[in-house]
Amino acid sequence: MAEPSDLTPPAPAPGSSAPSARRERARARRLRRLAGVAALLAPWLWIMATDWFRRPRHLLRFDRVHALGYAGGCAESLALWSVLLYVASRRRGLLRGPVGAIFVALYALAVGVEGGFFSFYNVYLSIDGQLHSKSIPWSILGTLPLSRPAVLFQVVLAVVLALGFLRAARHLVRPRKIPRLLFPLFVPAVLFAVVRVPVSYRTIQSTPPDLIYFHGVTALVKERLGLTHDSPDLRVQKRSPESVPTLAARPARPRNVLLLLQESQRADVTCVEHDPACDRATPHSNAVVPDRMPLLQMRANASTTAISISNIWSGVRPTESRDLLHSVPLMWDYARAAGYDTAYWTSQNLMFGNARLYVQDIPVSHRCVATELDSMADLDTGARDDLASDRAIELWSQLKEPFFAVVHYSANHWPYIYDPAHAPFQPAELSKAADKNEEFKNYYKDVVYLSDMAVAKLLKHVRSTDSGQRTVVVYTSDHGEAFREHWQLGHTSAIYDEEILVPTWVDAPPGTLSESERASLESAKNDLVWHLDLAPTFLDLLGVWDDPALASYRARMMGHPITRPERTVEPVPITNCTWVWECSFRNWGMMQGPMKIEAREWDGEFHCFNVLDDPEELQNLGEAACAPLPALARQVYHVMPNVTPPGRAPVDWGKH
Repeated sequence: MAEPSDLTPPAPAPGSSAPSARRERARARRLRRLAGVAALLAPWLWIMATDWFRRPRHLLRFDRVHALGYAGGCAESLALWSVLLYVASRRRGLLRGPVGAIFVALYALAVGVEGGFFSFYNVYLSIDGQLHSKSIPWSILGTLPLSRPAVLFQVVLAVVLALGFLRAARHLVRPRKIPRLLFPLFVPAVLFAVVRVPVSYRTIQSTPPDLIYFHGVTALVKERLGLTHDSPDLRVQKRSPESVPTLAARPARPRNVLLLLQESQRADVTCVEHDPACDRATPHSNAVVPDRMPLLQMRANASTTAISISNIWSGVRPTESRDLLHSVPLMWDYARAAGYDTAYWTSQNLMFGNARLYVQDIPVSHRCVATELDSMADLDTGARDDLASDRAIELWSQLKEPFFAVVHYSANHWPYIYDPAHAPFQPAELSKAADKNEEFKNYYKDVVYLSDMAVAKLLKHVRSTDSGQRTVVVYTSDHGEAFREHWQLGHTSAIYDEEILVPTWVDAPPGTLSESERASLESAKNDLVWHLDLAPTFLDLLGVWDDPALASYRARMMGHPITRPERTVEPVPITNCTWVWECSFRNWGMMQGPMKIEAREWDGEFHCFNVLDDPEELQNLGEAACAPLPALARQVYHVMPNVTPPGRAPVDWGKH
């Protein structure tokens, strides 16, 4: 029997367990360091991962220069978040709390706002959507519709992530002595870099989203402090739409309403009335709707898109107050209150001049904007119009009758979307040289021709569907385009007819209009009508124009339904200076019947024309011939900063 001592294992050799223990301790230190590094990288890795998840095709389209720029932005983003988090992870010290708060605030805002914005617009918020805001707090939040679940989710998620990353770093990171002393010196440097280093923010956006956000906020703050003057004029601000009571829709016939709204399209390049031999720039739509009813004397009340759409969709005068213009209901509000399904599809890039804010809160079941159709849509021209038509065609069957829908095109806007494979008007050249004016106009007509193909594609589809046989289509353009008729090019610079006489027609399948409605539209062919008449016309088509619940809203509209015999005969304002969009080129005018006055910012008096007798507006008849319009214009037009309408006393803006 063995002795008890024989059962005792032999004692290890002296010091034999030390290497194993050291290895375990070293392994634990390595794991802790790796965990600390991972904690420092996590905020940046989240931004990179979500960016690649959201727009992989966009990122893979970068050329070499933009790819290198993106790489540089990634490095800058990495330095920002890792430095802030490293300093905030200290166990003690005066900087721990303030830098931690800075990290959480900046990360939550940049990631939350950009995530929410991308979920809504398929593009990141940039200086284009921030600079023109008159409210720094709202702009810091991207003026986002926080009531939307997807937007709110992104903001809340970003706050949770920021707090979680900070907590994890304080648990896992062990700042060492020398870095603990050095890294606080880097905090001012990384914060300075994000507000000073240029970024790619427009169209290509070859910069990480957090840096795009900080770049825009920095520009806004500098603008509001008067350090820069990149946004001297008012642009669209956040709307606060009035609620509309429930409306009882009683249309004369069961029907849907579709508005096709073109961009920058002149009447004289359009076959407004059906022409079997249409040799203008719209042969495709001309062929699809041969029975349309033309309105040959339709005029826009502005040659600026933002003002024109306000006139069309609200029906209120452009001379109304800032508060009213930003709170008045739009057509979708009325349609939804009347029980209609609603939609808005546009190839317009609504990042331009805060334009997104005008339609951001409209009640629609279906919507898209240019950046959803093409993440690299140009700021001015937007996306290709065929993409807007395709999206409307894709979702057309999902509209529940009755419905009110708008397809808003964009490609006719300077610098134009041109396809040489569809360019019958030659010679054509994109040149603003005076001796190339005809070539330039041909180029523009080719652009309209291409866009008209997209319009015709949609019209064919609509008319081929069952619901399309019950859909009244209204077609117009927001304004025209000048080609030196009165010395100016483009639009917004004047209110001569080349910029405000717009192509307009109505196409209504059999059974969608009453006999009196059709008769009124047909009789309006050569009547003087206005964009301000369109909202009343839509409301009449929706069957709510006579609803007593609409009375207070109708009272603010000066126009009349073109579906009824009564016409608008009172003086009609035409201006590019309103509190929706303060004019870059200040000009004002007014019409009553064929008599029209106009003046631009350098004019000392209004010019007077009879547009029926003198359609080219070459003979100024003098103010007296247009009385009482000049006196009325001097009473109603706003005095904008820097420039006063003819005959108005200047305003001391230092007191305002």
